Amino acid sequence: MEAGATERIEEAQAPGHPDAVLQALRDELDAIDYQLLANVRDRLAVCCRIGLHKKVHAVPMMQPARIGVVQQRAADFAAAHGLSGEFLRCLYELIIAETCRLEDEIIGAGRDVVSPEDPKRPGDGVTPSSVSV
Repeated sequence: MEAGATERIEEAQAPGHPDAVLQALRDELDAIDYQLLANVRDRLAVCCRIGLHKKVHAVPMMQPARIGVVQQRAADFAAAHGLSGEFLRCLYELIIAETCRLEDEIIGAGRDVVSPEDPKRPGDGVTPSSVSV
């Protein structure tokens, strides 16, 4: 069991109204979900910048060795933290597929990338939020 799991089990079993405890746990989960989504957004924004760099420097979009490094890092993380390696493999397959889709749009579209943090910048750039998902 991961460090801290015992404390979390004890917290879930703490005295108090079960609905209040459940709501507090859900609030904690909601905050983590927001961070997760923000991190995915930020990751995709960096991938858009990578796509633009590849376009400008005529680097092929597909980099199989890099995909292997990312997948291996996820597998190592799963093993080190008691998570399902299959779950993280599937998660990263989705993330990598979206990254490739965005890079394909950028490299093939002839457009610049606009930072998602700067939506008022002129132009018709590709961002994780401006490309249909």
